[in-house]
Amino acid sequence: MLPMLRQEKPFATLLAGNLLSKIGDGVHEFVFIITVLKVTGNELTSAGLIYFFRFIPYLLLGPLGGALADRLSRRQIMFWSDAARMAVTAGFCVLLMTGQATPAWVALIGMAMTALRTLFQPAFQSAIPDLVRGEHLPQANGATQVAGEVGGMVGPALGAAALAFVPSAGHVLLLDALTYAISALCVLVVRLPRPAAADGAKLALKSLYGDFMANLAEVGRKRDLFVTIVYSSACILLVGGALRILIPALMKHHGHADSMVGYALSLIAAGTILGSLLSAHVTRDFSTRQLMRYWGVYGVVLAMLPLFGSLLAATLAGCLVLGFAGAFVDVALPTNIQQLSSQHNMGKNFSLFSTLANTGEALSGSFAGALVLISSVAVSLSLIGLLIASVAFVGCKKAVTQHG
Repeated sequence: MLPMLRQEKPFATLLAGNLLSKIGDGVHEFVFIITVLKVTGNELTSAGLIYFFRFIPYLLLGPLGGALADRLSRRQIMFWSDAARMAVTAGFCVLLMTGQATPAWVALIGMAMTALRTLFQPAFQSAIPDLVRGEHLPQANGATQVAGEVGGMVGPALGAAALAFVPSAGHVLLLDALTYAISALCVLVVRLPRPAAADGAKLALKSLYGDFMANLAEVGRKRDLFVTIVYSSACILLVGGALRILIPALMKHHGHADSMVGYALSLIAAGTILGSLLSAHVTRDFSTRQLMRYWGVYGVVLAMLPLFGSLLAATLAGCLVLGFAGAFVDVALPTNIQQLSSQHNMGKNFSLFSTLANTGEALSGSFAGALVLISSVAVSLSLIGLLIASVAFVGCKKAVTQHG
């Protein structure tokens, strides 16, 4: 991966900025969580309502992010998204420092950050093929996944450490704002071609949503792309609640300490980083069928995890393996979408996947909770793993091409 980054310097610059913004996201998420609990007085219903509002922009703006990425300069979209996130974060700083944060303000800030992420992500993912050679595309996606996982681990820890040395959480967010500012500067120095569809493009909302719906119909006619996007989104619906709710609940059920739950989640992230570093070097097949096989392996590993729930070492090792298996999905999925897309619809395809995947992730907790009502945590976790494997099996059978 390092030789690739040395050869692809524009991408390395963009990735460095993305790593910083991911660290900023982690800091922001840490501050957001403790602020939500504070302003709601630890009342979980109100806290859940704030998180529900934070999800709404995915539904409203998800279709727009990809259409804009295919019509406008992706470089400008990323730059202004980072600049806007810096401004929103600065406003959050002021509210926390002055004690003016209320549930309504926190909900609005959460919605704004989600909206800007919805615009940034399709532009970033669509820009990668313009910055690297074709043979480096899987490694570039692997490096992007590593940056996301490192940011997710470092950001909250950095925020927690900084909070011990500053007067309030608002001061911690100054660090967050700085990461977005540096990321915006990294975007600014990278040169990207303007999408061909940008010439003479109209930006009326009706035409943008029309683009999205037309592309949705086109995806429906392309079986491999349909399987990649829709079946992967179904798997994410299943797995989200398993990772956030059922695995911690299983460990607590077997009497493991809270700290062990934290270690388990960290090992999943560590496995993902390790798998992302290795996946591009051990496989050259990024077809839809191979992607579904990776999902199948992930489902089987998840289904087996409860078998060792009472053994702490085995559970922690299983979490590491789960993260490792998930990394192959995380690298193959964007690579597959990039290979199956053209310049005129790549942003819209990523936007469609992001909208469906984020919707699934938002609903995953409710799905996991409903399963626990009719079965034990262990059975629910194994059932989810088997459902993922089943979805992957059907997707593998429906896929057309053997190799990507």
